[in-house]
Amino acid sequence: MNSYERTHARLRGEPVDRLPAHPLFMIYAADLVGASYADYVRDYRVLVQGQLALVDRFAMDVVSCCSDAWREAHDCGAELVYSDHEPPRARRPVIAEPADLARMRTPDPRGGGRMTDRLRAVESFSGQLRGEVCILGWVEGPAAEAADLYGLNEFMLATLADPGFACALMDWVTEMEVRFAVAQVEAGADIIGIGDAAASLVSPGFYEAEVLPRELRIVDAVHAAGAAVRLHICGSLHGKFAALAETRADIIDVDYPQRLAEVRAAVGPGVCLAGNLNPVEDILRGTPAGIREGLARCHAEAGARYILAAGCEIPPGTPEENVQSLFEYARSTT
Repeated sequence: MNSYERTHARLRGEPVDRLPAHPLFMIYAADLVGASYADYVRDYRVLVQGQLALVDRFAMDVVSCCSDAWREAHDCGAELVYSDHEPPRARRPVIAEPADLARMRTPDPRGGGRMTDRLRAVESFSGQLRGEVCILGWVEGPAAEAADLYGLNEFMLATLADPGFACALMDWVTEMEVRFAVAQVEAGADIIGIGDAAASLVSPGFYEAEVLPRELRIVDAVHAAGAAVRLHICGSLHGKFAALAETRADIIDVDYPQRLAEVRAAVGPGVCLAGNLNPVEDILRGTPAGIREGLARCHAEAGARYILAAGCEIPPGTPEENVQSLFEYARSTT
């Protein structure tokens, strides 16, 4: 059973030969091939090199096109500052005031910007690994991208003071992300990750009423295009567990602030859960024995529909023996 077959069998609830391992690596992958993170996020060839090195070294079951949260915002006009060892950041929001939304033009994912660079990564992976290792594309979720375009604090305030604008902005974002997601599926992505970290910061009521329906539009578009969905919301999801059951995502990443057991109780047995060790305390600063023990607890709480991952990105500087312990656990169990 190869990595592609193993993952899709797990998604269908069928037997697998070992636990699929889908941890997220970004800065670590750049470091592994001696590249700056600025080059990793801007040049798909460096990203591909880093991810392939992870597959070669650890027999990872996925290659990821997730590098940073700013591809779409860049193509919308954001001026980014790049760092050799930190994620990019925007100098200023693209949208300074609500009236600016009417002047926004939806970027073409194939128009030559950073979205196109991600499509090229997907195409490169597809040419080398199609049907052998799962290819994970990525888009930002409605709340996360709205926060990127307007500013996190400004968007959070708008959800309370001007919810009409906040929702209009998320509608605009959602249509852009649908186009970007489908383009990645057409380029060869097997799974599309939806990163919606800002959704952890809105109220449970706003999430269920306003964010969730827009996430569902992306999920349904990806399914219609023929790929699976991995929903990744960093941070605390307390108060939102029941809503997660309505996302129709095939994989739900669970960050460390909650227990996998409580998420499983809310979403039921039919969806794969991934996570949820603390990337810093458990993995970067942990020990191989402690990591294996923690993964066994996660696996037991999540049940049979489990995919190995940490709560979020594996941090740069994690000792190799700690990273190896993740994959040793995956090889030891189903």
